[in-house]
Amino acid sequence: MHYSFSTKNYLNLVLDFCPGGELFFHIVKNKRLKESVAKFYIAEIILAIEHLHNKDILYRDLKPENVLIDYDGHIKLTDFGLSAINFTRDSYSDIFC
Repeated sequence: MHYSFSTKNYLNLVLDFCPGGELFFHIVKNKRLKESVAKFYIAEIILAIEHLHNKDILYRDLKPENVLIDYDGHIKLTDFGLSAINFTRDSYSDIFC
């Protein structure tokens, strides 16, 4: 994140531009992903979630629409609105989705 600001009704976050768009777009456009491409994205998603868990963040809105693809073809997760912070492996979340 580069910058954030709020208005009366919204919190706005300025992120890197991701010209690859949403993973959802690529799945719909191609009907399916090649196995090698799917494995790559799955590995990156797992690493991203692992990183968040190491920071005690529980990401709870994983779907293709929330996975963006950057200039180099790497993923970025978006939409942390349902996330729980200060979440540890010994605790549980009492916030329902």
